[in-house]
Amino acid sequence: MHRETVNRSAWRTFPWPSSMLFPASLYENLRNRIATMKTLPARLSSIAAVVVLALVLPVAAATPAPEGYLDASQIAQAPFDAQDATAALQAAIRSGAPRVWVPNMGTPWLIDMVWLASHQEILLEKGVVIESKPGSGFYTDGQLFKGASLKNVTLKGYGATLKMRRDLFTSGKPYKASEHRHAIVVYASQNVRILGLTIKDAGGDGIMVGGLTHSSYNKDVLIKDVLITNAYRNAISIISAENLTIDNAILINTNGTSPQGGLDFEPDHEQQRIVNFAVRNCIIMNNKRLGICFPVSGLLTASDRERGLPIRGVIENCTIYHNGYHAWGGGVDKEWGDGLFMKWHLDGVKVTNNLFVDNAGAGFLVDGYAIDYLQKAYFCAFWDNKQGTATVQARPGKGCVTDAMPIFVSTDPAHPHFMHLSSQTSKRITQGSSTGSFIGARPVAPPVRK
Repeated sequence: MHRETVNRSAWRTFPWPSSMLFPASLYENLRNRIATMKTLPARLSSIAAVVVLALVLPVAAATPAPEGYLDASQIAQAPFDAQDATAALQAAIRSGAPRVWVPNMGTPWLIDMVWLASHQEILLEKGVVIESKPGSGFYTDGQLFKGASLKNVTLKGYGATLKMRRDLFTSGKPYKASEHRHAIVVYASQNVRILGLTIKDAGGDGIMVGGLTHSSYNKDVLIKDVLITNAYRNAISIISAENLTIDNAILINTNGTSPQGGLDFEPDHEQQRIVNFAVRNCIIMNNKRLGICFPVSGLLTASDRERGLPIRGVIENCTIYHNGYHAWGGGVDKEWGDGLFMKWHLDGVKVTNNLFVDNAGAGFLVDGYAIDYLQKAYFCAFWDNKQGTATVQARPGKGCVTDAMPIFVSTDPAHPHFMHLSSQTSKRITQGSSTGSFIGARPVAPPVRK
């Protein structure tokens, strides 16, 4: 068989593209590899050269970046690597570009923890999956995205997914037991927007809005149009925040370690705050213990126990359904099965226009402290909550419906009319809100066309 040597002249005549974006060191590396193929048959040497090229050339995104966006897959010093995309994504964020594009590469972006940066929008293309990479980055804790003391940050991805490996994290050594492997966590940050994402299998919370110090807090946070499922601790945890909005969130199937809730407001220290929040148009469903909970003892001083805590906000137009049961069968958790649970009375929190349906505990429970004050819900509908409508120091107030059954078109999140009210539902619910519209998160489904 004829053999030939690939020499350096062959390198100089190879038709290299003029737009190659990888650094000179990679050119040199590739040249050396080809030059050492001295004993391969001509056909094999050609094949080997192509293979080497495939290994070192950056993978091109199928969709070009929108105008004004930096393509995270095409950073010269850190091109996309399907085995470990951490460096590529982190380099794009650290570039200082005001807008970063994360394209769909046809394979997940496998990453260890990535730090967010101020004054930046990160836009994920539809179909993108950013996934925790197996290995040491998550042996102890580790989050997918983390930021502290940020300003003006947007993480947006309609049709994109953040995915962790909670089953791997709980499998034992070398993975340490932890409830802090969150998909997204921000501390003491301002003007943060999280939009459109699906978050699956978080090893802690899907999203945590944390307190960096005892007195620090987040300000102007918007979480909108997200779906969070199968988180290990809570779908969303709020530790300290002012001007927080959670809008059109679907928080489902949380299970693993306490509180195992859809939405948990839980300050750690009396100097933290939960001020001016709004939870609107949300579906909070099938979480193992609690739908929405306020275990706010961290804010307490001795005198606070005799009055309502300084927490202000509104829970409105939400559907809180089938919480307190194990998501895949099992039984009732009688202690922690409520739709809405407040450890103390919170007279600054308005509860209105919500559906509380089929929760294992009470629909709404307030566990106060040696007081006569009653917390009331208004224009809410309660049905089939196993331990009562509103109990202990909670009561149904003006406009509440307790004797009409909400009927849902579908309880399947994949259905186009997921948790929409059926036209067969009583008008006391479909027209029973404080505005004369429907009670709950989703309107009456349009009639089916035949």
